Amino acid sequence: MTLKAILRGLLLTEIILYGWLCYALNERGASAGAIASVVLLIAIAWRLSHALVSFIFTSGLRWRDRRSLPWGNGMAALANELAARFICFNWSQPFESLALGPDPCGRKDGVPVLLVHGFVCNRGLWVKFRKRLAAAGMGPIYTISLTPLFGSIDALVPKLDTRIEAICAETGASRVMIVAHSMGGLVARAYLAREGATSHSSRIARLVTLGSPHHGTELGRLGFGTNAGQMRDQSAWLLALEAAEAASAGRPATLSIYTLNDDLVYPAESSVFAWAENVPVSAVGHMGLVFSESVALRAMQHLRGVDAGLDAGLDVGLDNNPS
Repeated sequence: MTLKAILRGLLLTEIILYGWLCYALNERGASAGAIASVVLLIAIAWRLSHALVSFIFTSGLRWRDRRSLPWGNGMAALANELAARFICFNWSQPFESLALGPDPCGRKDGVPVLLVHGFVCNRGLWVKFRKRLAAAGMGPIYTISLTPLFGSIDALVPKLDTRIEAICAETGASRVMIVAHSMGGLVARAYLAREGATSHSSRIARLVTLGSPHHGTELGRLGFGTNAGQMRDQSAWLLALEAAEAASAGRPATLSIYTLNDDLVYPAESSVFAWAENVPVSAVGHMGLVFSESVALRAMQHLRGVDAGLDAGLDVGLDNNPS
């Protein structure tokens, strides 16, 4: 079952439960105002829990390790994380076709950009980020929805490969640029490690990872599925990936942007990557990274480095004019 179907089913179930609750309260003589208040409070509490649970847990880990952060930054990160998850899990991911429309968008003759989502997400994650890239004159911009949701990361690599090959065939480009969020960065790394072991040149011209747990996360121990286990800190899968990368020559110019206020990747420095330019930000949440204007601008700055002649062999150019 796809994430889209699961989220739609949850929303429908929630509506049915609210209907039953309204009926039950009305039978007990509750006023319309009281019924509306109860339903609203439950709906708000449910959505607050999406980020509050991980925020409280990670705050406990920071307290344990004496890694204190400014309180104001934490509150700002929590606020934008709640907003990001509200949009993603109530609109853009359950109704990704309506929220995003078809691929590609943006410029038609630029360097192809592929946006790769992370754990328990789909292409709807990129609803805001994708618009910002298109408005800046980048593109063509493509997305992908990776399945199965809880399978091995290795099982997602062939699907990324198929998508990249299809984009190259459609556009005539020899390579693409990738922006990957969270687990998507590990999928891209696994693809590069596998590709680098072959005789083929890399299909990835440039790579940006946003909040990717390159060295794992303590919260991976709480996750469900094979891929969550692979993202545990110092997991056998991550160690094997690092070994495969050591034998691979496929290393595109890479930028890792991560947030010190991450509530899912702990410690945040897990996103620091040996062969990447590492840029920490603060007052932004884990999913909030893809909704942040400043993060999008920094990512585009890295991608536009292709046009500065830093990457040879691209079949298509990129306009440096951001307007």
